[in-house]
Amino acid sequence: MNLPTEPPSKVQSDLSPTKSTQSWFPRRLSIEEGGIERVTNEERQQNTTKFWNATTFWFSANMAVATLNVGSLGGSLGLGFWDCFIVILIVNLASDLLPAWTATFGLTGLRMTTFSRYSFGYWGNMLVVVFSMIATTGWNAINSISGASVLNALSNGKFPTWAGVIVICTFVWAICALGITWIHRLDAFIWIPPLIVWCVAAGTGASSFTSEAPRALEGSDKAAAVLTYMASIFSFSVSWVNCAADYNVRMPHDTPRWKIFSATYVGIFFPTVLVQSLGAAMYSGTVTSPEWKEAYSSSSIGGLLAMALQPAGGFGKFLMVLAALSAIPNNIPNNYSFALHAQNLGSWAIRVPRVILVTFGFVAAIIVGCCAAKYFEDTLQTLLSVIGYWTVIHITVVLEEHFIFRRRWKAYDFDAWNSPALLSFGWAAIGAFAFGFLGAALGMKVAWYSGPIASLIGTKGANIGHELTFAFSGLVFPIFRWIEKRYGSQ
Repeated sequence: MNLPTEPPSKVQSDLSPTKSTQSWFPRRLSIEEGGIERVTNEERQQNTTKFWNATTFWFSANMAVATLNVGSLGGSLGLGFWDCFIVILIVNLASDLLPAWTATFGLTGLRMTTFSRYSFGYWGNMLVVVFSMIATTGWNAINSISGASVLNALSNGKFPTWAGVIVICTFVWAICALGITWIHRLDAFIWIPPLIVWCVAAGTGASSFTSEAPRALEGSDKAAAVLTYMASIFSFSVSWVNCAADYNVRMPHDTPRWKIFSATYVGIFFPTVLVQSLGAAMYSGTVTSPEWKEAYSSSSIGGLLAMALQPAGGFGKFLMVLAALSAIPNNIPNNYSFALHAQNLGSWAIRVPRVILVTFGFVAAIIVGCCAAKYFEDTLQTLLSVIGYWTVIHITVVLEEHFIFRRRWKAYDFDAWNSPALLSFGWAAIGAFAFGFLGAALGMKVAWYSGPIASLIGTKGANIGHELTFAFSGLVFPIFRWIEKRYGSQ
């Protein structure tokens, strides 16, 4: 990978904390003080990230109870286990390629939301910033609710879900406040306990699992359920697109891109398929047992996990605590990257200390999480869909800008990352964004709305919003971008 090695621009050097200006205490404890400033080659010589951290980081983030929850959505739509497994496998094989590719952008020294300025323009990128902040807040809340539901089930309802949300978010805040070095240190091994939990749960709960579908679906109704489930699985994977690069900015600049790509793909694909498949299997227990069905109704995925681990006795309760805590590494990318997204709101935002923005994201996640817990299943499906729609626009515009208009890494001036005069305004991306959401409105299927095209499939409709979002935004962006380059400066 040939990336420019010139010294950073004056704008960057004015904003970046140097070794001489950093206080002794944070440097001694490896506490991160900087923000979205481009990480220079000299800075990467300290606290260097190893390429295998790209695997362990995503192992920890995806070996989580929220992943289990997403896997169980297929059963709630009426699909049997093998239908769910095929969807999980095929969708992840393809969709995990996208965050693996964007993870390599970290070698530029720029975070993903900042890198997007080269395709969305300086001002058009504000759409990416705002939606990224909404998405990370939503995921922070949803993942916390997933973990809190396990604590709720463990306590037989005595420990309320809102209290669990606060506990999990607080731990996440503390780790994110320390910064990237500590995140990689912890994520090197904290994926192991939840892996043990899922293996034990698969063994102790297997006798209650079945391949029988919860409901008899045929023809267009089954196609609709499959399409909607595909949308949920796809949205879960591509949600990492908006932050995957953030955790590789301290890798040596000469690290081969294929190493980062491969390490990230492995780190996302294997735990996601494993845990989502277990979630689908656990939901099948509601078909064979009224007790499992009641447990799911009262405590969601936490109730199913409690039933699966019940044969393990006291050890099973200990494992449930570990499962609940898996929401912590699952939420680290959301709370940490929230601050980086926010710093792209303008030069004034860069000067706001990262820890303050991390704290703001922490408070927002608690408020949203406590409110969303009451309508969790509908909230989860709706959030997965909406986040997926805008993420499709994001990755489509970045892909087309790179492969159609840039074509090589040398075409980017990475020193211009914070210079509005050297970047486009972003009219092309804004137009693509508008057309993309038009496609989403026509094809979306969520709890409170079904688009006119989505309603044509099956009796209840099917979620084909992602396909239409990609088609609409992908077709118009090259046209708008050509016009922008022809009559603009960038």
